[in-house]
Amino acid sequence: MQNITNVIYLLFTFVKNVMRDRLRKFLTQEGISPSQFADEIGVQRSAISHILSGRNYPSYEIIVKILNRYKRLSPDWLLLGTGSMYRSENSTAINSASYNTNIPSEASNVPPQPTDIPPETPPMGNYPHANVPENESSSQPLSTGVNKSVSGIVILYEDRTFEIYHQRD
Repeated sequence: MQNITNVIYLLFTFVKNVMRDRLRKFLTQEGISPSQFADEIGVQRSAISHILSGRNYPSYEIIVKILNRYKRLSPDWLLLGTGSMYRSENSTAINSASYNTNIPSEASNVPPQPTDIPPETPPMGNYPHANVPENESSSQPLSTGVNKSVSGIVILYEDRTFEIYHQRD
C-alpha cells in the first residue's frame, strides 16, 4: 500500500510540475505576466499564482477558459505535451467551436444553459460498485499481521480538482 501511495504521489507531482512548466513557457512566449493572464481568462489572480507555485493543479474550468481565450494554443501541447505550442491557422478555424462549454464569463449576466445528461450515463449513486456483496466490503483489512499507518489522504472535489495531505513527521 505504501508503494501505491508513493506512485500516486509521484504521478500527481509530475502532472502538476508539467502543467506548471507548460503554463510558464506559454506566458513567456506570449510576453504576459501571470496577473495579466488571469485577467485575460477571467479567473482570480491567486488561482494562477497557486498553479504556477505548485500549490494547486489547474482545474478543468481553468483549462477550458485558457483554450477558449487563446484559440491558437494547441490543446495537445498544453495537456499532452505533443506537437507545437500553437495550432496552425486552419486547425484554429475548424476546431474553435469544439471548446464551447457553456461556462459563463464573470462579466456576463447570461445564466448557463441547462445540459441534458446522456442516456448512457448512470443516474447519481447508481454505479456498479454500489452492488458489492456485504462480505466483500472495503472495511475488511487488505492484509493481516502488518502494522500500517496512514501516510496521506487525497480529497477529490466535484469541480475536478483535488488536494493531497501528508502526515507531518
